[in-house]
Formats: sequence, C-alpha cells, structure tokens
Amino acid sequence: MGKRQLRHFISMHWQLLALYSVLAVALATLLGWQLGTLTGGYAAVEQQTFQASNSLEYILHHPVNAPFALLTRGLLALGDPALLFTRVAAVLLGLGTLAAFFFLVQHWHGLRSATIGTLLFGTSAWFLHTARLGTPDVLLFGLLALIACGLWLRNTQSPAALLACVALASGLLYVPGMVWFVVLGVLWQWRTLDRIFKEHLLAASVGGVLLLAIIAPLGWGIYQSPDIAKVLVGLPAEGWPAPLDIVRNAAQVPFNLFFRGPAAPEQWLGRLPVLDAFCLAMFGLGIYLYLRYFKLRRSVMLWSVLIGGIAVLSLGGAVSLSLVVPFMYIVIAAGIGLLLDRWYMVFPRNIIAQSVGTGLAVVAIAVTTWYSTQHYFVAWPNAPATRAAFSISDTMR
Repeated sequence: MGKRQLRHFISMHWQLLALYSVLAVALATLLGWQLGTLTGGYAAVEQQTFQASNSLEYILHHPVNAPFALLTRGLLALGDPALLFTRVAAVLLGLGTLAAFFFLVQHWHGLRSATIGTLLFGTSAWFLHTARLGTPDVLLFGLLALIACGLWLRNTQSPAALLACVALASGLLYVPGMVWFVVLGVLWQWRTLDRIFKEHLLAASVGGVLLLAIIAPLGWGIYQSPDIAKVLVGLPAEGWPAPLDIVRNAAQVPFNLFFRGPAAPEQWLGRLPVLDAFCLAMFGLGIYLYLRYFKLRRSVMLWSVLIGGIAVLSLGGAVSLSLVVPFMYIVIAAGIGLLLDRWYMVFPRNIIAQSVGTGLAVVAIAVTTWYSTQHYFVAWPNAPATRAAFSISDTMR
C-alpha cells in the first residue's frame, strides 16, 4: 500500500481506526494497571515461576512451559531481577491473545461482534486473572493464536505463514495438553501443507529445520525425564486417573463455568461461576447459532476445540479452564451478533426501535464490564483468602 493509498484509507476510516485505537489502549492500560501493587504481594506459584525462569540450564532440563520461562528470562535481563517480570510476561502474552481473539471473531462473525466480544473477553475476570498472574497458565490462550495462524496459512498459503505456524506450533508443544491440538491442526491443514510442500519446497525445508531446532530441547528433556511426556499430554505425573475421576473432572468443567468456580484464591474469587448472567444468556444464543450451522467449517472447529478441551481437562493434569474460556467468549460474541441482527431485522426502518435496542445492548455490555472489573480490581484483592495467598514480598531486587 502506497503513501497515497494509506492516506486515503485513513481519511475514509479514521473514525473506525480511532475507535479501535481507544479500545486497544484501554485494554492495554487495564492489563498494566497496578500490576505490581494490586495484591500487595506475590503468590507462591509466582515465586516458583520466577525461580524456574532464572536459569537457562534449569529451563533446558525442565522444558515444560519453556516459552513463558524464556520470555521471563529475557525480561529479567532488562533490569534487576524481580517477581514483577513474571507478570509482565503474562501481560505481553495476554495482549497477543486479544489480537488473536479479535482476528478470529472478525473473520467468523464480523467487525461488530469482534469489537464487542474483544471488549467482553478483555475485561472478563477470568482473562484478567490469567493475563495478570505471573504463571505460564496464559500459554493455554495460545490455542487462539494457533487457529488464527492456521486461517492465515489456509487463506494465503505463503511461506511466511507456514514458518510462523511452524514456530508457533513447535512452541506450543512445550505447553501441557497442547500437543493434541497441534496434531488436530496438522490434520486440519493437511491439504494446504501438502500443496505448500509441492509449491514452496525451500520454505517447507526451512520449516522442517525450524521445527527440529525448536523441539530439540524438548526431546532432550523427555529423554532425561520421561515423566515430562505425561505432563505434556495432559496427564498427572502419576499417570492415568481412574475412570470415575475422568468423569468427575469432565463434569467439573461446565460446573465451574456456569454454576460454581474453582476454589483457587490465587486465581479466582470465592466460588463465583466463570460466566456472569449476561454472558451466560449470550452463550445460549451463540450455541443456538453454532448448532443451526453445525456443518460450517468454523462450527466443526469450535465444537472440536470445546469437546477436545473438556477431554484434556478430564485427565486432571496441569491444564486449567484457560484452555476453553476464550472459545466460550467467541460463542458469546456470536450470540450478541445474532441478537442485534435479529433486532434490526424485526425493525428494519424504525430508527427509534433500533436506537432502543442498541442502547439496551450498550447498557448490558457496560454493566457486564463494570461487574467483571469490580470483581477483579476491588473484590478479589480485598478478600481474606487472596491476601493470604499473596503474602510473599518482592525481595528479588
């Protein structure tokens, strides 16, 4: 795009660009607000993450979640070692998550749904808990980026997209439970990969070398400690759980999402459900939409991710709800889009009715974002259980 075309594009879409710039700045500010002071201290799991990231030798011999550890290690080189850098690493990955989320929803459901969905997801209590806590749990959001990269590869079939997908998929192999989705992604893109291998042999060869280079430390780690393989496929370190435990773990996922959240004060407030009332209602509409168009490729993909995510969580390994929560909000965004479309369809020319519907939607979204931010920034840090969990001072300076 030349300078003249760029100026013309900006002049034609400056209002939309301004809106998205404000949204991006607001969400980035929210992620960074009181990052090191909100809880008054750090959790034991953050201290463990810091210690695991402080030595390249340790990362080599304990490669699980190595991408997060390496990012934290790189940040530590910028200044005095501090536990805060573990949270900064999570924030950076959280910003990437929001970009991938916006891309996917825009690709599947349009700009309006992408804007509203990104706002709801970016201000949701679960996202804030995950993207502002100094733990590798935020890496589970990487499944969004993997699917977004896969769509880019399928649409462009370019060498750059191939190399980006190879690098991303290789890195996600270090994350517990993600290997299953990488395999599914390869099967999903098999025809595209076969075509690229035939048309861009050099890029495919470079991609193969890149894959081997990235996963070589992982192979070395598994060779030294075979139990790492169990962790990476989503199993507990002790091996396969009992059948009854698998059923119980699978049932726990919808229970946590809709009725009662997990008992984890370092990551959640009390036993509140993950989804609030408005999001739950929009989720119901979104499910209706995905069931109605069940044969669409995006529907098959979404159902595969949700079912696969529940299956991985049922194993009881080191995988959390962060694996499936982003896709719940994709369904929620689809439900909001469906609601607004049907409202405007019923009142195609009645400006007053359209304004009332838009106003009610704005109020509902505003109340939901206010509730989520109050949950995270006010109620959660002042809860006694939270104060007890975040009692470690940053003495690493």
